[in-house]
Amino acid sequence: MYDRPTAAELIDAVRGHLENHVVPAVKGDGKLYFQTLVAINVLRVVERELKLAPDHAQSEWARLDHLEGAMDVPNNARLIFSILHERNTQLCDNIRAGRYDGERKIALFEHLMATTIEQLQVANPKYLQTLAQEDGVSS
Repeated sequence: MYDRPTAAELIDAVRGHLENHVVPAVKGDGKLYFQTLVAINVLRVVERELKLAPDHAQSEWARLDHLEGAMDVPNNARLIFSILHERNTQLCDNIRAGRYDGERKIALFEHLMATTIEQLQVANPKYLQTLAQEDGVSS
């Protein structure tokens, strides 16, 4: 739909510029150096979100179908994310109302774990790596 560069390529270019040219120039200014590192991290999070969001949304939709009943997937990406938000709001209401017990509670836990892992894959994949290493050591 859009020509190149893509949004991901633009973000990568800005991040690369910050890492290669701005960081070395601001190392002497602690506050600006820190703020630049934060900006670089924000760009990395956005890059991961752009890459992973479509698959994560599809997976979450399927898990919610299993928990709350099937719903047709709209063919509009923005609408998918909007409806996912509504479905999660309904899920929270159902949890508060105590509608999850027995087998449903297990399915809910599995959904929440998978959702948390997907969120961490975007926000902090190094944390997931650390957990995996700790699990490997304790096994």
